[in-house]
Amino acid sequence: LVVGVIVLVHRTRPVRAARRRRTDAERALPDALDLLVLAIQTGLTPQQAIAELAVSAPESVRNAFASTVHRCGRGQSFADALSALPETLGPGAIGLADVIATGDRYGLPLGPVLDQLTTEARDSRRRLDQAEARKLPVRLSFPLVVCTLPSFVLLAIAPAVIAALSSLGGSAW
Repeated sequence: LVVGVIVLVHRTRPVRAARRRRTDAERALPDALDLLVLAIQTGLTPQQAIAELAVSAPESVRNAFASTVHRCGRGQSFADALSALPETLGPGAIGLADVIATGDRYGLPLGPVLDQLTTEARDSRRRLDQAEARKLPVRLSFPLVVCTLPSFVLLAIAPAVIAALSSLGGSAW
């Protein structure tokens, strides 16, 4: 039984780590999009902006942008190299990769579309935060039951029970 539990924990650890990385990336994506919009509005090309994000983006999404820069450095076209973003960051980055690839291929303006993407990414992060907030009462119930309830029993109920037993013990025996 113990070996089975150890094997189960050992097998679920990579899954939990991957899920944690994906959640961290989803939370950091709006910040990276803000940096991307800022870089593009300052006059950088999309490829230069992605290269800048590979250095200055939040840690959890930096590797995705670095992978895109690496693919470009190995000779892949910029639009094709952007496929590294959804592979690393998950489905939330599909729109970002498509918009930048389309803008690179056809010369479309990126400003308004990226603003819409950042709004959607912020809304997604807000939904994740609200889901975490709904889990908080369940997480806080464990310390309440394990710590507070026993102390209440020891401080409030135990003296009354002991007093009642001592008064019964003297006259009943």
